[in-house]
Amino acid sequence: MLRVGIAVLLSTAGALAVAQQAEEDPQAAANEARRARVYAQVGDAAVTVGDIEDAINKQSPFLRGRYREPGKLRELADSLIRFELLAREAARQNYDENPIVSRSVKQNLVQQLIRTQFDERITRESITDEEILAYYTEHDDEFSRPEMVRASHILVDGEDTARELLGQVQEADARTFRQLARQHSIDTETKLRGGDLRYFTQDGRPSGAREDDPPVDEAIVQAAFALEDVGDVAAAPVAVGEHWSLVKLTGRRPAETRTIEQTREGIRLRLWREKRQSGIEEFVRELRTSHPPDIHVERMRPIRLEAVAPAARLPGKGPHGGIHGRQLQQQAEAENAENPENTATE
Repeated sequence: MLRVGIAVLLSTAGALAVAQQAEEDPQAAANEARRARVYAQVGDAAVTVGDIEDAINKQSPFLRGRYREPGKLRELADSLIRFELLAREAARQNYDENPIVSRSVKQNLVQQLIRTQFDERITRESITDEEILAYYTEHDDEFSRPEMVRASHILVDGEDTARELLGQVQEADARTFRQLARQHSIDTETKLRGGDLRYFTQDGRPSGAREDDPPVDEAIVQAAFALEDVGDVAAAPVAVGEHWSLVKLTGRRPAETRTIEQTREGIRLRLWREKRQSGIEEFVRELRTSHPPDIHVERMRPIRLEAVAPAARLPGKGPHGGIHGRQLQQQAEAENAENPENTATE
């Protein structure tokens, strides 16, 4: 009964809209009236000429041509009727009350809301050149890369051991150096990579490093930047705390600054994403203010989480001194021992 009432209201509203449009634009109103003609009625749902046109126009230009054949056009129209029949039967059997269906409907509603309220209003094209220039000027450090070198090293316990290896290291090609590193280095973080420290700056920061990633040792950095040609090896072992390192230069990148023309589209994409996300967050804040949810944080205490299998734990990373996989595992096991039920708290 409710669906019939809604259908009547929609039909009345549609008729009023068509009448108003006829006064403003007779040709557009005639086209709208043509599209509104009912091809088939399935209960309180109608399959209109416009529905059939829209179904055709959603397909590629190559496929649209097939519907010039009456038989193919009829097949398409019948598929729309089939859909309405199935939807009507699903509603009759109360599938619309199924939690999975309700969740799917809500997701589609949210997607449509976001698309209409934000995606159609905040576009990449809406980001102005003035906004791009302002961002480029205020974040010039993002578009400048300092000089970087890439080095490999072999870390050993004593200076005598280092000097005994020095001759072999100086004569070794890249492949032999990697073999020596795997055989002799005590740096568990790099030995499996053949001693590779990857690229780093003069302050020892690795390329793409996070704030909590430890830098490359200062003595190794100085030795690597002092080498002139790729492939050179430091003339003497380098003291690294209580150990000694044999350092080989494997790459060099000069300092670089990208122009605004080179970065324009990347900045545009970032600003668009930030503005879109900011708009959504502001919209949600307004909704929380106008319709404040009733939240019971204390009820989260009994929530139980399944224990993480040891194989699922990921090892840590960092060129020197990072947390290794075994340390993470021990840490997790200690936490589980203190809280055997592994419950979530506030």
